[in-house]
Amino acid sequence: MRNKEQSILDYFGVHSHKELLEFMQEHPEDKDVLLLKELLIRMEYGGNTDE
Repeated sequence: MRNKEQSILDYFGVHSHKELLEFMQEHPEDKDVLLLKELLIRMEYGGNTDE
């Protein structure tokens, strides 16, 4: 899981989860931020993320 987490951080150009959250708050309408939020919500509620 560590590699996937690092890849997400790298993709958004941040170095920590805290920086990622700050980025997401500063760019709430960014299409990649919206996609990440949707995926996190689906994972939290056990939804199918393959759709």
